[in-house]
Amino acid sequence: MRFTQQRLRELYLKDLNEPDTFHGRTRPKARDIRPWKAIASTYPNGSTEYPLDPINDQTRVFVWSDIHFGHKNIIKYTGRPFVDADAMNEGLIGAYKANVTEDDIVIFGGDIGFMKVPAINQILDDLPGYKILIYGNHDIDRRGDLYDLHFDERHLCKVIDIVDDQLNYQLLFTHYPLDPKNVPVGCYNVHGHIHDNLVPGTQHINMCVEHTTYRPVLLKEHVLTRTHKYEYDRLGIKQPDNS
Repeated sequence: MRFTQQRLRELYLKDLNEPDTFHGRTRPKARDIRPWKAIASTYPNGSTEYPLDPINDQTRVFVWSDIHFGHKNIIKYTGRPFVDADAMNEGLIGAYKANVTEDDIVIFGGDIGFMKVPAINQILDDLPGYKILIYGNHDIDRRGDLYDLHFDERHLCKVIDIVDDQLNYQLLFTHYPLDPKNVPVGCYNVHGHIHDNLVPGTQHINMCVEHTTYRPVLLKEHVLTRTHKYEYDRLGIKQPDNS
């Protein structure tokens, strides 16, 4: 069963009221749901939503999340291989530029930086490609105002329909991982937020930099190779040999 963007948005907003269990917390993921409900899809550069079709479109799509530019404490918290925040920024930016070109698309799963907004935007402006933001909890200030970050698209969540051979399923991009019981059958939740942790089961793909070797990775390689296998297994269909 295929869900509309609006229906999956509603499921995500409902899930944000549930505990942040993957961080070992009993309080809701969103302490105040109102700023999250107010997030509308926006296109600050005057563009319109790019119709992503990672199966048939030749444009390369990359994903990564929870970059945390400028955040010294995240190095110790998740064991990142950098000596300090400056070295981390340099390493993350260098890895991005080594992989992404101006013709590529990059989905950022939220929590972009722990710096003043102009400093974050200075970094973003220097990164090539068409950039899509999925808002994270650290992209919203304490008053509930969204950071005005320089992206081509900004969303609460984003849905991509995958149609390939015998498969027809959906990817739901969010910052927080949904509770497994809330992810519909035939839908896979591509998420950030929990850094080096993983959600049990087959319906979640973690795109945090701790799982992407601190660089943007191709959607086809990091996500579709797994979701295709999971969907073939779910349907009891033999996966074609494309070698």
